[in-house]
Order: sequence, then structure tokens, then C-alpha cells
Amino acid sequence: MNINKAIRKQKKSYKRFMLIMDFIFFALPLAASLLFTDRVPLFYILYLIVIEVLIILAIVAKINYENLKFTTNNYRIKIVSGIRRDKINIICNKVVFVHVENIIRKSDRERDFIIILIVSSTFRSKRMIPINEKFLRGHPYAAFQYQKIKILNPEKEYAFTIIKKGKLYKYELLDTIYKSCVYATFSEEAIDKIKEYRNSLLDK
Repeated sequence: MNINKAIRKQKKSYKRFMLIMDFIFFALPLAASLLFTDRVPLFYILYLIVIEVLIILAIVAKINYENLKFTTNNYRIKIVSGIRRDKINIICNKVVFVHVENIIRKSDRERDFIIILIVSSTFRSKRMIPINEKFLRGHPYAAFQYQKIKILNPEKEYAFTIIKKGKLYKYELLDTIYKSCVYATFSEEAIDKIKEYRNSLLDK
């Protein structure tokens, strides 16, 4: 798969979806007012409300899964994701390990991946969670690498964050992390994703 082309396709698909949903959302009430000039039947009103709610839920879900924006100044990466615009501030020289895990999205059963970052927790961020047993059990390879890091630096405390949203935009983010976090170790899985993305740039 050409990742660069797929990202452009995702952007176009997102815009098209939003335009269609917006059109349907506003067109249905207008159609009702034109069809029923005197009084709109109660059944139709209830049906219309259900459809409008479903449209809103679809829009919210789309934004939540695909919204991923980030900026960088080679010292810090600021990430905003999801419908709630969750913010992650990453100080690049504090990132010690970057890993990627392939997953199947629960929402649509499509293939996807998540980005796992282990950082030195000497800076505060709401989205940076201290390393805990749940994380270690759920991500065995990241846990293995964490144990190696901890042996070398037993006095340091570490935290993690997992970036799940954004779909294909995560390729661009991962490449930016690779270029900015020069002191971090990247797993083979992460390197493979970066190579896949960079190779797609050559196939424009």
C-alpha cells in the first residue's frame, strides 16, 4: 500500500463524509417542512429525530477516530487528537523508547496500529501515565524494553503514552518522532512503519 496516497485518500474521504452528513442533517428537516405544509405527523418527527441523532453520532465518531494534529519545533512535539482534543506535550530528549503494535480497530474491524512512547517522567503531562502493571502486562515487548532501560537507569522514573487515534496520520507523526527524538530507541516494528511511509514518498 502506498501510504502517502492512502493519507491523501483519507483526507478526501473525511471531507466527503462530512459534506454528505451535513447535507443530510439539514436537508431532512427542510424536506419535512416542504412535504407537510400543515402538520408534520408525530411518527415522522420521531423518525427524523432518530436519524438526526444517528448522523451526529456518526460525525462525532468520525472526528474522534481520525482527528490527529501535531506541531514540532525539534525540541517539543505537541499532539492534539480525538473529539475532546486531548493534548500530549512531548519533550523530545525525554523520549527513550518508541514502539508500534498492530491492532484491529473495534469500530470497523480494520487494521491499524498504535504508537507507544516510553519517556523519562521528569516532566508533567496529563497524558503521560507512570509505568504500571497493566501497561507491562498489556504490552510485553515494550515491557521487556522498559526492564532493560530500568536496569541501566534504576534511579529514574518512567511514564508512557499510547497514541491510538488518527488512522494513517500516525505514519506522519511517527516519522516526525523519529526525526525529532534523536536519543530514543525505536523498535523494529516502528522502523518498518517509518520505512514504509518514506518509501511511499518516493513513489509520488
